[in-house]
Amino acid sequence: MLAQDSCESLTSAADPQTLLPFNSLSSWAWHNDSLPADGENIDDYHGVPKLTHGRNVSYDDTDPNLPEATQWLIGNPNRINLGRIGLQYKNLTSLPASLVTDAVQTLDVWNGTITSTFRLDGTLVTVVTQGDFDSDTVAFQIDSDLIRSGDLRVFLDFPYPPIHTTAYKYEVFVGVYDFPLNHTTRLQRVCKERDTAAHIFHELQSTKYHVNLRWPASDPLRLFKDEPDGSAAVTAHRFTLCPRESKSASSSISFTAHFSPDRRLPDLPASIRRRNVAAWNEYWTEGGFVDITASTNPKADELQRRIVLSQYHMRVNSAATGQSPQESGLMNNGWYGKFHMEMLVWHHGQWSVWGRQQYFDSIFPQLYETFLPSSMARARAMGWDGARWPKMTEVNTGRNSPGSINALLMWQQVRLFDPHPMYLANLAYQADPTRETLQRWDRVITATANYMASYAWKNDTSGHYDLGPPAYGVTENTPPDQSLNLAYEVAYWRWGLDAACDWKRKLGQPVPDAWTTVAQNMAPPPVVDGLYADYEGLNGSWWYDAKLSKDPRSLVMLRGILPDTVAVDPEVARRTADKVHEVWTDEKIFGWGRPVLAINSARIGNPQRAIDHLTAYDYYQFDDAGFANRGSGKSFPRQLVTPYNSDTANKSSVEGTPPPFIAGNGAFLYSVAYLAAGWKGSTEHAPGFPKDGSWVVKHEGLRQVL
Repeated sequence: MLAQDSCESLTSAADPQTLLPFNSLSSWAWHNDSLPADGENIDDYHGVPKLTHGRNVSYDDTDPNLPEATQWLIGNPNRINLGRIGLQYKNLTSLPASLVTDAVQTLDVWNGTITSTFRLDGTLVTVVTQGDFDSDTVAFQIDSDLIRSGDLRVFLDFPYPPIHTTAYKYEVFVGVYDFPLNHTTRLQRVCKERDTAAHIFHELQSTKYHVNLRWPASDPLRLFKDEPDGSAAVTAHRFTLCPRESKSASSSISFTAHFSPDRRLPDLPASIRRRNVAAWNEYWTEGGFVDITASTNPKADELQRRIVLSQYHMRVNSAATGQSPQESGLMNNGWYGKFHMEMLVWHHGQWSVWGRQQYFDSIFPQLYETFLPSSMARARAMGWDGARWPKMTEVNTGRNSPGSINALLMWQQVRLFDPHPMYLANLAYQADPTRETLQRWDRVITATANYMASYAWKNDTSGHYDLGPPAYGVTENTPPDQSLNLAYEVAYWRWGLDAACDWKRKLGQPVPDAWTTVAQNMAPPPVVDGLYADYEGLNGSWWYDAKLSKDPRSLVMLRGILPDTVAVDPEVARRTADKVHEVWTDEKIFGWGRPVLAINSARIGNPQRAIDHLTAYDYYQFDDAGFANRGSGKSFPRQLVTPYNSDTANKSSVEGTPPPFIAGNGAFLYSVAYLAAGWKGSTEHAPGFPKDGSWVVKHEGLRQVL
């Protein structure tokens, strides 16, 4: 799986200055930084002990005695930029932005084609870009009289990963050009392919891959390296692709760039175009759809735009095999390119409820199976049974990146965003209620439930089973050493164990006594003054504590996101939702907060509030390309003019998560399905849309949410 950013960069030949230095990211290309040079050994890291119900348990927290080793484990491995492909104009020492005018970029979502047109120094340039679903290949068609004159050429350039300190937690423009001697690039040719293909081999220590290039024999190209091998220049790893001298009269360049660990002959551009269009057409004719174009509500058009573009972006960024994308998809690097297990439902739950189950099944339960050995070893080392799933990780190591949130966040164990296997397994069973589905998920369900039953602590005073402390809740803003029986967590723990018991009954297998004992005696979600409270021990004043109430989304998740459970009183949940609506104001809501609020509002019978949350466009922002914004009314500029060879290209991203926020697009689609098709047990048409006459909702192929 690979994505090439859709905006072509324009770079001058002599003084590398880029307008848009974007990325080519994949799900397979990773790199390890050099080990700490201060004498610290990463093998000496064993976590940090915390007192947990009378015994010391080693958690994957930041070790103050091994700061460099801890940081290395957080930042490694890191996803790399496979290379930048752009257009090079003349031998200018700089390229003023004023030279580029009349820029228009059009995305044809039906055919999966991006067409960019602009005038460069007054001359028209057209670039058509298409990706391939079947291989990590991008096909390009570039047309301009500037090609005929020799002024416009294609360049390929290869950055090196920066040293991944905390300053590189987020990278908008992945990689730097400051270390040309740390890696090598070599041009490789095969004689019989001399006129139609070339290969670039890139080696970064143990990371090695090829860029396989091919073009039509009717329009031969030549590829050369701009600098000799061993050059220390910032352009040391730049290559130029242009028409052969014998074809200098050509005004077009057509080629494919295939990224792969292996050298191979890729398909021609025409083949990629045919296959790509057919695959996109098939995608749009399968699965579900929601049509609100007949609505008279003035907010309907923008909502429809977001529905269509979110489906496009999810197909590009979240349809992997056996793994999940990072939160910024294959566009930028957030958290060093690693994905977050608590986001799994937002990334992939929408596949199931939108009737595209094959994309869901290509990830689950394989993802959990991959992590099962390391997760079971983690649980054993901490003194518990079953599998303790990681939070921030990747499939190569299965390691949980150290950090206080990563160590103590609970919801990836049962919450539907991280690896909540019970929730995802029930989505799979709803789509295919067969014994085969039950058996396919059984190992993962069993390991998860064994951990849950083992982790819950029997409180002999109350007779209940408690969760935490230490613990962080959904919103990561509760004091971990005081967070006893977080409301959402204990309710979900009860639902999850009940679901595991039901799974075993469906299989005709015995239900472990520990599961039922813990489930039936779980501590209830704490209630204060008739409302659910964040965690046990609070009084009613907590609603006015800005540290706790700035993001109370976990309490609205008790009704809607969480399927019906005996642990939650619907009336208390309704009153709590009304209180959350009062204290959680627009400027504080970000990320997947609005989809959660919309789902909750529909579930408690307030569809007007539900649609208001999804159409609060002043605060709930998607950019012009349809990417969800993680922040609240704030976004990074999409077009930055930054030095091409310096780490300052990434400084703008240090202050917050880089856009886009693919989990936000997935959460949005999940909420739209909830509002349109309803939830298990609902019978009304489009129960989450107001019946005021301004909304006309048609849908097909959707499944009800759990």
